[in-house]
Amino acid sequence: MNSRSSFTLTLSLISAIVTAIAPGVFAQQLQLPANATYIDKNCNLNQQLAPLERYTIFSRKEFTTNRKKYWFYAARYQDGAALFCISERIFIRPQVLNVEKIQRQFIDKVVRDPKNPTGFIITVRGGNGPGATTTNYRLDLSNVDRPKLTPLSVPK
Repeated sequence: MNSRSSFTLTLSLISAIVTAIAPGVFAQQLQLPANATYIDKNCNLNQQLAPLERYTIFSRKEFTTNRKKYWFYAARYQDGAALFCISERIFIRPQVLNVEKIQRQFIDKVVRDPKNPTGFIITVRGGNGPGATTTNYRLDLSNVDRPKLTPLSVPK
């Protein structure tokens, strides 16, 4: 066997091994932690959802307005797009938050607004690449039925 044949054979073996092993390795890396919380597209808690039907909660904040406690939570679909929800504590009467500019977007972070106990700062990324622009929004939930969204920065 000449060196060219042995090189081709070696390359073929490496390719076969990578093809056989790589999907298992990547699948292990993509598995969610055992304590992940899933919701459906209507913000209802459901740990039994199939992967194509579930959103995984990545942020949950509690706040109080009009003497009532609420949860404001955000979840990601498998493509990275976010779903924002609000409910009374413990997923009671959940609903999709009616604020289109942040729904189904890529979200970098959700933090409390230090100037408002019912407010949050949300950073929206205008794409999923390194050159994507970001916009910060202030979300005021003092009236949970009429959320108010204000842009804080122009896209960069």
